[in-house]
Amino acid sequence: MEIKSSLTTNQDTNNAFQEIKSKLSPQAKAVVFFASTVYDFPRLSTLFREAFPEAEVLGLTTVGEIGPSGFSENGLSAMSFAGSLQARGVLIEDIVKYPVFYRDNLMDAARQIGIDAGSAFPEREGLGLVFPNGLIGAEEKMLSVVNSVFAREGFPLFGGTAGDDAKFEKTQVSYQGSVSHTGGLVLFIKPDTAFHIAKENIFAPMGQKMKITKADAGARIVHEFNGRPAASEYARLLGVSAGELSRYFMTNPLGRVVNEEVFIASPFEVLPSGGVKFYCQLFEGMTVDILAPKDPVETIRQTVEAFRGRFSRLDGVLAVNCILRKFQFHNDRLFPAINAHMDKLPNLGGFCSYGEQLNRTQLNQTLVLLGFGTLRQGESV
Repeated sequence: MEIKSSLTTNQDTNNAFQEIKSKLSPQAKAVVFFASTVYDFPRLSTLFREAFPEAEVLGLTTVGEIGPSGFSENGLSAMSFAGSLQARGVLIEDIVKYPVFYRDNLMDAARQIGIDAGSAFPEREGLGLVFPNGLIGAEEKMLSVVNSVFAREGFPLFGGTAGDDAKFEKTQVSYQGSVSHTGGLVLFIKPDTAFHIAKENIFAPMGQKMKITKADAGARIVHEFNGRPAASEYARLLGVSAGELSRYFMTNPLGRVVNEEVFIASPFEVLPSGGVKFYCQLFEGMTVDILAPKDPVETIRQTVEAFRGRFSRLDGVLAVNCILRKFQFHNDRLFPAINAHMDKLPNLGGFCSYGEQLNRTQLNQTLVLLGFGTLRQGESV
């Protein structure tokens, strides 16, 4: 597979597009672009569609961009995928109300590129990129519909939620030039190379566990931990007052530990009722750990080294990084040190998001990496 990536911080929509276009493959089968809100997004969507009429063209607004040299802001990033791969996209117009109405469209798109939704080994069929709109809390609903296409669990899904530069007003996605602020994108890919997905956390359990004893998963609210009001119990185990709790949301989120892997759930706000609202769903009966931060620069060094080590040849990498990690890196002035490791990933592209998707799960405060190439013997997805 031939992957090319590019990033510009030229803030003129037409000039930025021309700069990016010149560095992408004219034979692209798929093009994905990630745009700051400084640009005219509908205009960009039209320009990319007209420039790559034979490709599947997807785009979304962001809260930060990732290019060949790592993290950036107020820019435009894009990736092209060429070769003998096959790709087909779907725009789900309204992921809050009607995503199930697009199930047939999803099945058709997968079938058209040779993905067998009934396979006994769905992990061998390809993968799907998912890019939901943000601010509408429908990521889990969208993931559920996409996963329902497959007869068995295991089809890899990877993606991130569109942002709007932390304005929290309107996010946008586009497919083949059509723009939506309520929809979500899916791109099924039948790659001509192997791929590997990795997840990085810069947090670890601190030894304090809580059981969720009352929750409204649909509203992403936990009312009680350990049979006590959620905010006061969370604060008690942190050793702070409930009034101070929100100051610790970025540094001490919660984690669901599954097979020694941590899946982060970030708190959003303390409610007047004493409950805590999150950026993803949590369910009654779950046990969660309060997390503490690790050294982010050393962690990214280890992540990049391990990720590159999976491949004997790495063609390119798509990265999705959480907005809260971006804020942390910015506040602690870590971007130069972080980028010194990120730029070791070839043909890197991606964005900072309002949430990260991996298989069946909406994540927070996470970096997810998708690499294409030749895996070393014995390595797997």
